Amino acid sequence: MTTIEMIFTVIGMVIAAVAGAFGIGHSKGKAKAEQDAADRETKAAIDSQQAASQRQTETLKGAADVQENVSRMPGSAVDDELRTDWLNKN
Repeated sequence: MTTIEMIFTVIGMVIAAVAGAFGIGHSKGKAKAEQDAADRETKAAIDSQQAASQRQTETLKGAADVQENVSRMPGSAVDDELRTDWLNKN
């Protein structure tokens, strides 16, 4: 093997090592970015589920409060309330 062939071989090996290191670094960075994106999506899903659950709880509590108020009112008061608040006022 001549000196020029050795120099080209060393240069080729250095280029191959740099390309390999770049490829490994790129794949690790991509995997980390994908994991971060999955974590953000999971957190967003959990937050939306918690918000929906909270809205549902508040709605059920409001409905229970209304039911309790109606059950405590005499029948004529319920009728009057419905007439004043729920009649279509055209």
